[in-house]
Amino acid sequence: MVWLIVLTYVGGVVLVLAEFLVPGGVCGFVGALLVFTSAGLSCYHFPGLALFILLAQAIGIAAAFVAGIQLLPRTRLGRSLILVDSQQADEGWVAWESNEVLVGKTAEVATALRPAGTILIDGERIDAVSDGQFIEKGAQVKVMEVRGSRVVVERAQDAP
Repeated sequence: MVWLIVLTYVGGVVLVLAEFLVPGGVCGFVGALLVFTSAGLSCYHFPGLALFILLAQAIGIAAAFVAGIQLLPRTRLGRSLILVDSQQADEGWVAWESNEVLVGKTAEVATALRPAGTILIDGERIDAVSDGQFIEKGAQVKVMEVRGSRVVVERAQDAP
């Protein structure tokens, strides 16, 4: 029976390590299940050592986790998995330009807003959403709010 416990544990560890090479999570899940099954089997067959077995397994898992965090970035595999570069705004990487300056401006609707569409401000096309109503193409709208890349408009008061 000892060989079955050892085989289950080794198979679980191999599957957990295979998870680094095969994406999807199935190998990691089955491997973790096998590792815990081996702990359960060993506690069942050796009840006098159950506390020691569970404690040793918990310490082993924690040590493997810490070692992986410390050693993985130093390996070739770890360097290929970890992003070391960052995208800085001064290098031209911008998720979106701030449109806060648009608040209060009047624009023309380029495509019908139902409730999302496109508006024209100073010849620039900007994606926008209305405040919930349909606004036809060519109507005048006013920018009410900008949250991140979301521009919220409503029909201008002076428009018919």
